[in-house]
Amino acid sequence: MGKLDYFIYLMLALIFYLVCNNAFNVSVTTTETPKNTEMAQLFNYENLKDPEQGLYINIKGENINIAKNNYTMNVYPQANYRIYAMVMSKTRYIWGWDGDVVPYDLALAWNELMLPQNQKGISYTQSNRWYYYQFNEKFPLSQSYVNTHSSNHHIIPANKTVFNAIDRVRIKEKIYMEGYLVNLKGKVDGRDAWRNTSLTRNDTGDGACEVFYVKRAVLNGKIYE
Repeated sequence: MGKLDYFIYLMLALIFYLVCNNAFNVSVTTTETPKNTEMAQLFNYENLKDPEQGLYINIKGENINIAKNNYTMNVYPQANYRIYAMVMSKTRYIWGWDGDVVPYDLALAWNELMLPQNQKGISYTQSNRWYYYQFNEKFPLSQSYVNTHSSNHHIIPANKTVFNAIDRVRIKEKIYMEGYLVNLKGKVDGRDAWRNTSLTRNDTGDGACEVFYVKRAVLNGKIYE
């Protein structure tokens, strides 16, 4: 080996040693990637334009029962469901088994109904587990659009933490929620009691509300689960 070749060899060896031992002060920027699909969805919830509904498969053998006072309600998931929407009206219910199990109704609107220009000229109200809206002649969207991009959701919080998110959300705030659309069935004072969910955003009238068992919520950047 010649002197020049030997010198080059030594320099390469020195560079390799310094790199391996972090002797160079090099700033490296890394981006944390969500570890699974569930977290990836959560990271991108603000890009969710319309509610997403999928097939519910009970892989874990999940059995959901809600025990309150002197009765137990069985919860039967019908679909996976997640939504990013604006709360247009909110009602708290406290009476009877329905108030225990389904303490809140949220009238939710999504997609273009969340835009500032589409919040003028329309109002939303709730009464007796129903929601209503009315708009004037200057409102830019059609009745058909409002029908298919707003809905009354009967909210069943999965735990106290999720309840706190629903309890804290205010009118005109945006919230992300995920969980199941469910049917409820049980007996109260010896009588059958039930509530069934809608599985489409295109229906109206009696039975058109979503019965939503919420397992996770994101409000003002904070995760509740």
